[in-house]
Amino acid sequence: MKIATEPMALDTEIVEMLYSNNRRSLMAACVVMIALVFIQYDLIQLNILAMWAAAFLLAYGARAYITYQYYQDRKREHHIQKWLSRFRVNSGLCGAIWGLAGILLFPVSDTAHQAFLIFALVGVAGAGIVVYSVDSVSSNLFIGGLLALMIPRFLIHGSQLSVALAILFIVYVVYVTIAGRSLAKSLRENITLRIASNLDNKKVHQLAYYDFLTNLPNRRLLADRLNQAFVRCARSKAYGAVLSLDLNNFKGLNDSKGHLAGDELLQQVAYRLQHALRKKDTIARAGGDEFIAVLDDLGRDKEHAISAAQATAEKLMQAFAQPFQLKNCKYRTIPSIGICIFYGDESNEAEVLRRADIAMYQAKKSEKLNSVQVYDEAQHPAIELRATLENDLAFALQANQFLLYYQLQVDQAQQPIGAEVLLRWQHPNLGMVPPNQFIPIAEESGVIVSIGNWVLMQACLQLKAWEKIPTMNTLKLSVNVSALQFSQPDFVETVTHTVQASGCNPTYLKLELTESLIVKNIDDVIDKIKVLKKLGITFSLDDFGIGQSSLSVLKRLPLDELKIDKSFINDILHNNYDTFIVETIINMGKNLGHHVIAEGVELRQQKSLLEKLGCNAYQGFLFCKPIPLSELEAKLLRLSTLKPA
Repeated sequence: MKIATEPMALDTEIVEMLYSNNRRSLMAACVVMIALVFIQYDLIQLNILAMWAAAFLLAYGARAYITYQYYQDRKREHHIQKWLSRFRVNSGLCGAIWGLAGILLFPVSDTAHQAFLIFALVGVAGAGIVVYSVDSVSSNLFIGGLLALMIPRFLIHGSQLSVALAILFIVYVVYVTIAGRSLAKSLRENITLRIASNLDNKKVHQLAYYDFLTNLPNRRLLADRLNQAFVRCARSKAYGAVLSLDLNNFKGLNDSKGHLAGDELLQQVAYRLQHALRKKDTIARAGGDEFIAVLDDLGRDKEHAISAAQATAEKLMQAFAQPFQLKNCKYRTIPSIGICIFYGDESNEAEVLRRADIAMYQAKKSEKLNSVQVYDEAQHPAIELRATLENDLAFALQANQFLLYYQLQVDQAQQPIGAEVLLRWQHPNLGMVPPNQFIPIAEESGVIVSIGNWVLMQACLQLKAWEKIPTMNTLKLSVNVSALQFSQPDFVETVTHTVQASGCNPTYLKLELTESLIVKNIDDVIDKIKVLKKLGITFSLDDFGIGQSSLSVLKRLPLDELKIDKSFINDILHNNYDTFIVETIINMGKNLGHHVIAEGVELRQQKSLLEKLGCNAYQGFLFCKPIPLSELEAKLLRLSTLKPA
């Protein structure tokens, strides 16, 4: 939607006024022409009258024709200067025709008819000045043509009366012109004020209902269009669809090329999307790099409607086939599209948009970069749960909903040597949420960084609290560190500050890293580990054996411990392959000078076999399940009383 500028709108109004007055002025001119011919019929030669009448009909016929053409032009507001120029030329021609009447229809010997001619021309001149006054050029051309031809005839060949009439005519024209100019000025000012008011209203409407960057409908207008689509679909008993489209890696463009490049891309995307849809469809910018398309009239069959919506989605995908030519570079981007089908007035605006968004996020998470997903009602409960967890997880830390559980780690004699800190989420409505449900969401959303820092602080504070308790002051606490948390530029500073602020002994703090973390940026990982080891912190490689780390990488890492993944422990009694892997890991750890611990030990036979293979540290349900702090401390107290003197 474009808003016309004020000067353009003023010209449009003026031209419209000029042409709209043509019908009445044509009728008045014809009446005067007929009266002149009738009155002067006996005084002027017939061929002269016929010649003037023909010229008159030619000039005013041309005016009628351009007026007709003007109203036939459906885009005349784009051709205003052309129509204004044509009107001005015709005005000069019509003025010349009336001036020619002053020459050809001038009765030399009849003063009464001279007076009538002057009277008629005075009326024509006055009417012309008033009608054309809104455009001074048209008015000047009309009066100029009339005066230039008429006045010399009256002054040179006329009687004293005709000369006097000519002088009075000139005075009259000057007076009416001055009055007309004043009227025209007031009229133009009123038009300008009205246009300014209209433009202000349009600007307010534009700001309220259209996105300032792309000129696409915004969320407010989208809601209105969507509700209209509901009504139309209900009336025709047909299906419609909402398509939610989101650009992949848009943040990367903003970060690398700046926000101006991002804005330029959004404008080009908006243009392509508009031209990829039917005229009756709506494409809106929902915010950021998200666009919403509303399609209706997709037929009464649901499967056909889904196919039609998918075909439209593929058409939108094709709009991204060619790279975008930005100011300083070419850029390719591929969207993810979610589709939600709706049916008539059974639909709810917020719900349809939400489901389209859910489908779009499912598309983003698929393996294909340019994925299109249709919202599936069968997946609704799982998607609902994930959406709830993702939303609530952002506020869980602030609401003190996280708990810490602890699982003991023991030596060959089953005496406690440490414990792993395990995170639990006590959701106010869903109860205890399993870690495998919320940890991946926390990592994807980035909340894991703040949560991980909180866990680290709680572990350090707990170490400090245990310093004065003989049964616990030698235990090590293992804290899991996510890849995202470890990759933060200030990770070392954060850990250092946490240790210092808590006042704990860092030699009892163990940080557990994953193999997926170390293979990404080995040099950065080594540098961070070396700095923190200087504080006394030890490092363990968690879930060892299931990642992608090579021996060349492993030998470079300044680790203290390898942790055998529980997936190898599960079948160690029945699977020789797993037994061989576990034995290899134990020997590798010893050769590298690392402590080795097995997790997931649940049976005494597993512990016995691990002991034979050379593993002397264990963690699992056989010794202790994950328990709250109070239960852990009570268990440690009982174990201390059973410990042989």
